[in-house]
Amino acid sequence: MRDNLAESEDADGPKRSESESESDEEDTGLTENQNRLLYLISLYTHKAQSYEDSDQWIRKPALLVLIYEGIVANALDYDYAPQPEMIENRRVYLNISQEGKSDVEFLREEELLNGLQVATRSYKPVTCYQISEKGLELVRRISQKEKEATHEFVYAKGTRELLAASWDGNAYYLTSASSYKRRSTITETEDVSYVSSAYVPQCLRYGGRPTLSNAHRAHESAVNTDAIRDELDEVITLNSVSIIVAEYIPFGANQIVQLNSNVGSTERVQGGFISPAIDDDVSGTIMALSPEMTAVDILDYTLTNHVNFEAEIRFAEGSGVVQVETFGVSLNAEGQSWKSWLFYAQYKE
Repeated sequence: MRDNLAESEDADGPKRSESESESDEEDTGLTENQNRLLYLISLYTHKAQSYEDSDQWIRKPALLVLIYEGIVANALDYDYAPQPEMIENRRVYLNISQEGKSDVEFLREEELLNGLQVATRSYKPVTCYQISEKGLELVRRISQKEKEATHEFVYAKGTRELLAASWDGNAYYLTSASSYKRRSTITETEDVSYVSSAYVPQCLRYGGRPTLSNAHRAHESAVNTDAIRDELDEVITLNSVSIIVAEYIPFGANQIVQLNSNVGSTERVQGGFISPAIDDDVSGTIMALSPEMTAVDILDYTLTNHVNFEAEIRFAEGSGVVQVETFGVSLNAEGQSWKSWLFYAQYKE
């Protein structure tokens, strides 16, 4: 017995069993998602080893793309939702995970990540992240199973080449050193069915008819399909929901006069369809346009001071998705802009 014990000991004490080593390897004190997120950032970043070397950081927009790809690959257990982001001076809707962003901030709070603020050529701030020395120590204790799960979405298929997120002006692409390239679906917002009605607060009205209700169409949202690629794990139930988005846009009486003219307020038959298309053949006879337009119905207006109208978005939706999208708009010469909705029903599973 003593011989066996002697063989299992070294100068520092008894050797650890393989199961004990695996247990220590996995015990990082972080959640599974946080482990994989930390390991992901460690693959893309490192500190310079000398003053001749360069630090390597990952930009926040690219990290958000990789987090989304991890969710779609079922490697990260987060939810996501469309959110506007500024990409090269352009506002773009991306499928952003708030839970993923929260975990990144948590890793920073724990000093597992370094943060860097830089500015673009247009002086917009950009946040970058880098694995810290403390973070590297923790990465060594992450299990091989979690590392392999991360490899599934950060490497090009069949290789050990890291995927880089690049923006081409319209979409994000994931590329590798060996010319592998595929388009990310992060810019493809998902559709769900819902029914809404126009709503303009009474304090903004100056006479005219009341807004029309689509409450009788609420049942149309009770369909059994949607375009969601993730498995949702949250259910929120709300009743009598009204949404108001208020903005200040610096314009005056001249802009209101032009707006009233553009939407047909001054016509004998007010409103109609409006389109962002530019007519480059005014002298022609026939004009061909996409049927995806917005129907406008004027509620009340004064030529130089304000306009209130209903707008119904008539865009094509995916198969099985029903969106009755009508909202109220109120604008005045003081620069106040109000968009408001009443929601009656939304698809739920």
